[in-house]
Amino acid sequence: MTNPTTVIEIYPDTTEVNDYYLWSIFNFVYLNFCCLGFIALAYSLKVRDKKLLNDLNGAVEDAKTARLFNITSSALATFCIILIFIFLRYPLTDY
Repeated sequence: MTNPTTVIEIYPDTTEVNDYYLWSIFNFVYLNFCCLGFIALAYSLKVRDKKLLNDLNGAVEDAKTARLFNITSSALATFCIILIFIFLRYPLTDY
């Protein structure tokens, strides 16, 4: 008689891949500079989908892209806000 065997499938841990979802939501709602926040949000959702499908390499690549768009959106929006405050404080008028 043969003993019955049990097969246990172990999937890679996909929780270590950051999807930057909250940062993307913040950029989309508040700092959506040239739709970069929307693009970052789309890539963040792609990361979540690929994590569910256990596509770790694809999730990592999309996470890097989401992070890049989030950094760019945050930096450009912050720069524009600073410029607005500077021009409001020191208007360009010729007296």
